[in-house]
Amino acid sequence: MKTIKITFRLLLPLALTIVLLAPALAETSPERELEQIQNIYRAITSYHTLLQGDGVTKQMVDAALYDVEHYVDEIDSRYATDKLFVEDRRVLGEITKTVAKAHFQAALLHARGVDLEGSIVQYEKVLDLLGYDPADWDVDIERSGRPGLLSGVSEVVFRMTSPREAVEDLKHFWSAGVVTRFRVREFSSSQLEGMTLERIGGRNDAFSQASFELAQERFAERVKAGLEEFRVVLPPGRYRATAAGTGVEPLEFYLRQGGVPDPIVLNPNSFSFAFANEDGPCTPELYLNGLPVKNLVGLAYGTYKVKVPKSCDRRLPDKITVEQKAEVTLRTEPERLDYVKEGQPIFLFITTPPESTYTLRF
Repeated sequence: MKTIKITFRLLLPLALTIVLLAPALAETSPERELEQIQNIYRAITSYHTLLQGDGVTKQMVDAALYDVEHYVDEIDSRYATDKLFVEDRRVLGEITKTVAKAHFQAALLHARGVDLEGSIVQYEKVLDLLGYDPADWDVDIERSGRPGLLSGVSEVVFRMTSPREAVEDLKHFWSAGVVTRFRVREFSSSQLEGMTLERIGGRNDAFSQASFELAQERFAERVKAGLEEFRVVLPPGRYRATAAGTGVEPLEFYLRQGGVPDPIVLNPNSFSFAFANEDGPCTPELYLNGLPVKNLVGLAYGTYKVKVPKSCDRRLPDKITVEQKAEVTLRTEPERLDYVKEGQPIFLFITTPPESTYTLRF
C-alpha cells in the first residue's frame, strides 16, 4: 500500500468556497471545470482524517457524512451539466473518472462511519459511472488519511490502495449487513405514524447497535413518507415491526448474515392457510421471514418457504408468495409443475382476499 503527502492551507473552508462560489460552466473553460471537480474531490478525501482521529463522536460522524453527501450531490449536479456542454472528450473522461472516484470515496467514508446503506448506495453509483466492475479499475484510491507533521500548514498523509483491495474492504464491511426490502400495504397515514422497528435479538456490540440505530431512523422516515417499497440495510438478528394503536399483530422477522431475504410485507390484513390432507406424507413445514409458522390462521401476506418432509417422494414448490387481491388466483413458475427439471426451483404465486382461507393441496 502506497502513501502520498498532500499539503494545503485551510482545506475545508477553501472547499466550501469552491462549492458555493464556483462559476457556471458557461463562464469557464473545460479545463477550469475539471479543476473545480478535482477540488471538490479533494475536499471529500479530507474527511478521512476526521473519521479516523481519536475522540470521534456520533455527532461528528453524522456531520461529516452529511457534508460528504452534499459534496457528491454538488459534483453530480456539475457532471450532469458537463455531459451536455463539455465537447473535449479527454477532459470529459477525466471529469467522469473524478466523479466516480468521489463516489468511491463516499462509499469508503460511509463504511468508516458505520453507514451500511449509504456505502452501498454510493458504490452502486460508481458501478453506473464506470459501466464495469470497479475492482478492475486501473487507478489509485485514497484508502485512509492522517495529519502530517509539518507546522504552519495543513498536511495530510494518505494511504493509497488499488480499487480491488478497497472493494474487498467494502465487501467485508457490507457482509455485516443484510439488504432488507420492505413492502408497506393498506395502512392509512395515521397508522403509519405509529409504525416502529425494534431489534429483539442478535449481537449487541457497538457496531451492530450503531448500524441498527441509523437503519431504524431511515425505516421510520420512509414509512412516514408513505413509501410503499423501500430497502434498509440492517445488521443480522431478529426484529419486530409494530404498528402501535392499530390492533395489528406485530410482525417478526429474522435476518441471517450473508442471506438474501424475501421482501418483508407489512399489511394490517391477514389470511389463513389450510392443508387438504394434514396427515399426508407431503404436508410441509412453512417459514415466513426466516421464522417457522406455528399457526395457519391469521397469517401475514408475504413469501413462505416450504420445507418438504423426507417421506415425500415428489417435488413441491420451494416458495409460496401470497398477495392480497379481491379474487383468488394461482400461478406457478415454471408454468407446469410436471415440466420442472431436476434442481430447477418452483415458485407458487397466490392472490387471495383478506380473512380468506386458502387450501393447499400437496
